[in-house]
This record gives sequence, structure tokens and C-alpha cells, in this order.
Amino acid sequence: MKLAVNKKKRTEIKMNGEVTKEEKRWFGTLLSYAKGSGGKLGISVIFSMVSLIAGLVPYYFVYMMLDRYIAGNLDKPFVLNSGLAALLAYLLKVVCFGISTGISHYVAFNVLEGLRLKVADTFLKAPLGEVYSHSIGEIKNVIIDKIEDIEPPLAHVVPEGAGHILLPIVCFVALALIDIRVALAALAAFPVGLIFMMLTYKLSGKNMEKYQKANAGMSSMIVEYVEGIEVIKAFGKTGTSYEKFAKSICDYRNFVIEWMKSTWVTMKLAFAFMPATLLGVIPVSILLVNNGSMTVSEMALSVMLAMSMVISMAKIEVFSNGLRQMQYTVLEVKKFLDIKSLPEPESEKIPSEFSVEMKDVHFTYDESQGEVLHGIDLNIPEGSFTALVGPSGGGKSTVAKLIARFWDVSSGSIKIGGIDIKDMKVES
Repeated sequence: MKLAVNKKKRTEIKMNGEVTKEEKRWFGTLLSYAKGSGGKLGISVIFSMVSLIAGLVPYYFVYMMLDRYIAGNLDKPFVLNSGLAALLAYLLKVVCFGISTGISHYVAFNVLEGLRLKVADTFLKAPLGEVYSHSIGEIKNVIIDKIEDIEPPLAHVVPEGAGHILLPIVCFVALALIDIRVALAALAAFPVGLIFMMLTYKLSGKNMEKYQKANAGMSSMIVEYVEGIEVIKAFGKTGTSYEKFAKSICDYRNFVIEWMKSTWVTMKLAFAFMPATLLGVIPVSILLVNNGSMTVSEMALSVMLAMSMVISMAKIEVFSNGLRQMQYTVLEVKKFLDIKSLPEPESEKIPSEFSVEMKDVHFTYDESQGEVLHGIDLNIPEGSFTALVGPSGGGKSTVAKLIARFWDVSSGSIKIGGIDIKDMKVES
């Protein structure tokens, strides 16, 4: 039999800059692992919106009491009724937020469970050679850490983010009803902040893929180092192994510091200008009050609404980054989910005896590297002892692994007891 040198090619997880249709549907892909509970996330979003809008109601009653006080007709029953209505609105805000958060966490943990089970199932059905091409640290990082990172954005960013997008719109409409000039003044600093935010995303976007790889590499090296300490000490490789371990951490630290240095100016300016609604509202409101176009109570209400927009617009900046991070994580996990499984027969054939026959077996790990085995013919009778002898890298292990169906042969056949191993289930 003729054997060629075995040169395996590791499978790498890559995220290129091109946005495919599949990447655009990443959120739908994520919810498909929610075990049927994905639709509840919409209910969570609705409760989040109701919660935030209910939080504006007390401002209206404060405005009404202030207006009556200035007019000199504020009475005790009105104060009590307005206070009670404001309290009920606040309680509605708290209850709706609790319901929203509870539902979103329920969906998020279902997604985490579904993803972890799917990744594990994918590895069980994948060619073991494909599984071996990924380090223990890499696999652990994906199943434990990467998937866990999806929970905070999914449970908080999605429902709360939707509410914080709606709230500034409602506040703007309310300000426009008071005076359109105040509403426009609330957005005076927004375009400047938006420009700085876009610059930040442009700068950080180039480094997001590098960050993911640096983080994955560091996590993988930490796991492998900790789990291999006994072997490292036994063979006196402490210095070499620790040097690799320390280098991965230092490389990650240096990369993150350089990344932050390149974006901190634009990021801080974006955070300063985006929610700066009071920069325009306060001076414009004072001018309108001075010329008699607005009452003091209306000015107070305008300031309160503008302050509500500050919180939401600041949250939107943070949440948008969380969504972006979640997208990268989902697409990275999906690379594992897309590992091709070994095909299994619909109806299994069970061999009655266990002789092994290889007939004209050809095999390649990678088409670009050429064949590893060239037309192997081998018969191993049941109950016999067979030794494969040859130099290191000659293909001995490849033959043994193909019999165990770590991979499928490129051509030819392998039979056990006269049954092609492709006609037997992987579990068997």
C-alpha cells in the first residue's frame, strides 16, 4: 500500500468584512435557538416601551401643579389626586419593567441553552478530525464564554433599547406640542454627536475582528495552560509554556490599549454631544419665557422632557455597541454550527462479524494539499492482530482513524463485516 505524508490544515474561524445576507439575518438565526420562546421577546419590548412612557406621566402632573401654583389656584385635593396619579404611573413603570426583564431573561437563557446543545450536537456528529482541528481552549471559549456573552445584550439591550429609542421620539413630539422651537433646540447638539459616533464606529470597526481573535486566542491559551500544568511540569516545559501564556495576555492587553487610544477622543465627544439636549432647550426656553411665548410651567416641563431624552440617548449609545458585540459573537458561534456533519443512513445496517476491509481507499485532508492515501487495499480478519509499520507522518494513524470514521474517505470504501461504515450510524 502507498502512503503519503500527512499534512493537516487547521480550520480557522474567519469573519471577513463583507456583509452577506446570512449575516444580515443574524438576529433571526439567534432567536431560532430560543426553543419556541423567541416570539415572547416582542412582548418584552412592548412592556419595556410602556414602562418608559409611564415614567413621563409624573412630569405632566408636576407641570399641572406648578401651573396652578403660579396661577394661584392650587388646592389640596388637586395636589393629592395628582400625587396619587403620578404614584400609580410610577408603579406601572416599575411593574412593566419587571415583566419585560423577566420575559427577556427567560428568552435569553432558552437561547443560551439551545445554542450550547446545538454546538455540542454539532461536534458529536462532525468528523472527529474536524473537532480535533480546534483546541480545547477554543472550544471551551465558544461553548462557555462566547455564548454566555450573548445573554446581557439579548436580555437587556433588545427590550430596553427599543424603549429608549421610542422615548426620545415621544419626548420630541411632546416638546413640539409645547413649542416647535424648543423641540428643535433639543436636537441642536445631536448632529455633532452623531458625526463623532460614526467616526468612532468607523475606527473601531476595523479592529473589532482583531479584538475577537485576540480575545479568543488569549482565552484558548489560558485554558490549555491551566489544564496542562501537570504535563508541563512533568516534562520540564514550564518556561516555554509560561512564555506563550504570558505573551498571549500581553498581546491582548497591548492591542486593547492601542485600540482604546485610537477611539477615546471621538467616543468621549460622541457621549458628550449626543445626549446634550439641555444645551439648546434651556437658553431657548428662557428666551421664549422672556418674550412671553412660553410660561414658566411650560419651561419646567420642557426641561424635564429634555432630561428624559438625555438618559435614553446616552443608553442608545451604549446599547448600540452591545448589539454590535452580540452580532460578532453570534456570527463567530455560527462558524462552529456550520461544521459539516458526517452523513448518516436512514436505516442502519448491523454487521454480523467484524473483519475490516479497505478497498481502493483515497483520502485527502484538504484539496489544495493533495492526497494523503493513494488507493489503499487492506484486509484485517476478525480476531487477528495487524501492525502498520512506517515512518512518522507516513499515514498509519490516518488509516486507523478512517476505519473509526473520524473522516469519510475521498473515494473507495471501508467495510466492517461486509457492511460499508457509511451504512452504520456514527454512534454504532
